[in-house]
Amino acid sequence: MTTPPYAVFSCDLDTVDRHLQGYGIEDLPPCDVIYRKAVPRLLELFEQLDIHGVFFTIARDADDQSDLLRRIAGAGHEIASHSMTHPQPFRSLPSAQLTVEINDSRARLSDACGNEVVGFRAPAWDIDDRVLDELARSGYKYDASFFPTPALIASRLSAYRRSEGMGSIFSMDLLGHAFARRSPHRLHGAGAGMIEFPVAVTRWLRFPTYHTLAYLTPRPVYMRALRSVLKSNEPICYEFHAADLLALDDDGVDPRMDRHPGMKLPLAEKLALLKSVVSEIRARRDVYTYSGITESRFPS
Repeated sequence: MTTPPYAVFSCDLDTVDRHLQGYGIEDLPPCDVIYRKAVPRLLELFEQLDIHGVFFTIARDADDQSDLLRRIAGAGHEIASHSMTHPQPFRSLPSAQLTVEINDSRARLSDACGNEVVGFRAPAWDIDDRVLDELARSGYKYDASFFPTPALIASRLSAYRRSEGMGSIFSMDLLGHAFARRSPHRLHGAGAGMIEFPVAVTRWLRFPTYHTLAYLTPRPVYMRALRSVLKSNEPICYEFHAADLLALDDDGVDPRMDRHPGMKLPLAEKLALLKSVVSEIRARRDVYTYSGITESRFPS
């Protein structure tokens, strides 16, 4: 008997300063606008649709945002790690720093939210065997960092142009990641024992059904790709960012964020788009958190 397909909605709580760091703008103070503005809007949306999601959180902010994180966890959502400080590039960090970003972030977030943190997503999906092994040693049960699409190659080229030569793009198995398994699976070898939850892509062209692409491609093209995944008998792991619930002017966001996809759109339009996509997926899939799926469908 086959189990029905499911959906997981995950939001990366990248702060504005970390987004801008990814665009090459360094040495910015921490910005809390996503916690004040975006997260409450997302909690309201999830409550309206009666679903639970996963909040990948930068642990640097855990102490200051502990009340909010406990509110999120108390509402039945999952807190997971998005590293300690969201450095880019990630996988080429020195070993001691990598341990802090992975192991210490898990401990800090667990203390802040009151629940054991068991999941991880690498900044910009920048992951390799070394990172996976460190995740397994640190006690994580799952990773959600694989982006199995050729679009990853363009993303990596752009990221490494901004990284001042730290690491080498060629030392990462780009083709291996771009054409990795599309469906959730248990890892063997590096990260053995953990579950990998890749970002959703279409079957043949591996077009990403990743919310940022909804701003960068014609809407009918994006929705056709999304519906092709929904018509299949496959899970869909749908990823978006807290910035998708921010308005550049109304929320007082640093104007340099205008380069980020979707930031020039009115807030009402952004919220309507996200609600429409989430509602369509919700209508065709049972919704779980990553930890819930790990426990129910990948028992130890």
